Amino acid sequence: MSQPLVIIARHAEKPEPDGPHGTDHHGRPSGHGLTPRGWARSGALAVRLSYAGQHDDQLVKPGRVYATATDPHHDSDRPRLTAHGIAKRLGLPMLDHLGRGDESKVASEVATADEPTLVVWDHGHIPDLARAFPLAPGVNVPDAWPDDRFDLFWILTPSDEGYHLSVIAQDLLAGDAPVT
Repeated sequence: MSQPLVIIARHAEKPEPDGPHGTDHHGRPSGHGLTPRGWARSGALAVRLSYAGQHDDQLVKPGRVYATATDPHHDSDRPRLTAHGIAKRLGLPMLDHLGRGDESKVASEVATADEPTLVVWDHGHIPDLARAFPLAPGVNVPDAWPDDRFDLFWILTPSDEGYHLSVIAQDLLAGDAPVT
């Protein structure tokens, strides 16, 4: 069994104290939901990933979609809100049975699934998630996902030596920035 390509994304945009309010999946105001831009990003991600893998695309269409589970200590449902529409558009179940602190379990499940996988995760735990995969020698995982970036993909590409990490811009919405 070969290891699959893994696409890691942060949840979409969240409310800021002085910015746009968030909403839940019913459109009700929620400080734990997504902003209008976040909902737009979630939809754009769904379309982008449904067409992934064509021509010289660095991405592949996921065969599995994971999202951080909501837990009693973290009310945010943003990873699940972001991933839901993607999974639905791809005709896949959203796997949300693991949460913050379960990064090694996620990596183990994903690495043995033999299907390209999208993981939408809480950004504070994405470096731990990436490090939980068997990385190739010399691969450096950033210490943190940038707090101000919702527009990146971390791509884990398998090789005989382990996974290699690349960071690419999503380039989906006006104002998305290049990788610096």
